[in-house]
Amino acid sequence: MTPVTPPSLQASIHIGASSISMLVVESRPDGSGGTEAHPGDFLEQTVPLARDIFRRGSIRRSTIERCVKILNGYRETLRELGATDETPIRAVATNILIESGNHDAFLNRIQIGCGLHIESLDDGEMTRLIYLKTRRRLRDTPSMKKRTALVVHVGPGNTRALLFKNGRISDYTNYRLGVYRTAEAVSSNEESGTQLNKTIREHIRSLISQIHHNYSEAGIEELVIIGYEIQHLAHVLVKPGKTKSTPQALAALAKDVSAMSEETRVKKYQFDYNTAQAIVPAMEINLAIARTLEIDTLRLPGSDYERGLLLDLPASFSLTEGFQTEVIRSADSVARKFRVHRSHSAQVARLSQLLFENTTDLHQLNEHDALLLQCAAILHECGNYISVRAHHKHSHYIVQNSEIFGLGQRDISIIALIARYHRKSGPKSNHAGYRTLNSEDRMRVSKLSSILRIADALDRSHSSRIGDIEVSVVKQKLIIELTGIPDASVERLAMRSKSDLFHDIFGLRVTIEEGR
Repeated sequence: MTPVTPPSLQASIHIGASSISMLVVESRPDGSGGTEAHPGDFLEQTVPLARDIFRRGSIRRSTIERCVKILNGYRETLRELGATDETPIRAVATNILIESGNHDAFLNRIQIGCGLHIESLDDGEMTRLIYLKTRRRLRDTPSMKKRTALVVHVGPGNTRALLFKNGRISDYTNYRLGVYRTAEAVSSNEESGTQLNKTIREHIRSLISQIHHNYSEAGIEELVIIGYEIQHLAHVLVKPGKTKSTPQALAALAKDVSAMSEETRVKKYQFDYNTAQAIVPAMEINLAIARTLEIDTLRLPGSDYERGLLLDLPASFSLTEGFQTEVIRSADSVARKFRVHRSHSAQVARLSQLLFENTTDLHQLNEHDALLLQCAAILHECGNYISVRAHHKHSHYIVQNSEIFGLGQRDISIIALIARYHRKSGPKSNHAGYRTLNSEDRMRVSKLSSILRIADALDRSHSSRIGDIEVSVVKQKLIIELTGIPDASVERLAMRSKSDLFHDIFGLRVTIEEGR
């Protein structure tokens, strides 16, 4: 490959459950004055990361050093291709890494030995990647836009289910059910063939029952199955250029593959040894889901799972088209579940957004922070479902223990705290949840909470009477002019107890003026 110079070159690296892969992408002129991304070199080498984590509870030193060697080799390859210190490299690690007792030591060794900062893929980021894959399936298979489809990603440690109705996400659930988690749980039995399949089915029965409970009445017409292991068999299960298969075909293949030795699987299907070990649990989990939901049609993408993930990594780093809407829809779903006053939450969310947009020079936060604020505004009064008394604390508990599509645990914890601080006391260093945050996230919670408190005060009457607002900073005041409101006595009174946090953070007293 002819060497290129930055910024035409970028790379994505994924430390996965059973391999480390890298994709190099070139940006070339598209003929219309812009640039177009073209996938280039793809490298992949095996590592027994998941086996170490689920069998030993930690990563062996030999595995860590193998990872360092592989990554340094990738860095050398990038230099040969013309990469420099300025070449963008996004390096991420599987989200099962957090389950390792020595994950911090692992990341530190990579940082020192390779000069790479590794991000752990949390649930939110993995869901974004699955969302991007599913959007391609919607484009490739127009019928999915009109049907009810369940997209299932069986990963190394967890299974994620996304329910699509008419091309939109209707529900999202995460289960502690994974390929390697299952493989290691049943590995001590030393069984093979139909007995191994039976043992796997017994082991996963309770979680499959939970999936049945959640989705059996959803009217699912198609099941879309994606994952590193199962997509290795797409060429066997579907015809060239197609994506459709059946549970019967998957069951027959699972029976044949489970009867083979791992060496035979490696030779026949060009697996690495880690995938050869994990492929039977992958097939049995997907098959059990199809059977419990009585689904006749399977969709199995023929594209390479790992290449697709690496290609999507840069796109998923920021909010992608349509993704923000789905996150908000999911927060709305949680709000409906806990009977939130819908018109009030919508009004507070709208006012929060207006205040955020009009104070960007003050808070210096980004688009993702705006999304967290909007979710917190939607859910800030969900604690009333438990009790009106101290409902801000109940809101914190409910949000902290809820799932919001596309958001990881860190984001959900921040939203829960913002919701807690919409009234009463502001953040304190001894508060549960807040004290465990780093300094940057503490400040993020304080800034966003101060904006939410002001927005909530502006709808103190729960009447949604405030329309447009004009925001300005004059001397040491944040002036909010309420357009078309002749008497703002109610809002002004509420603001006395709600604007204290904003004053503490930004040094500005909040003043309300009736609109001209």
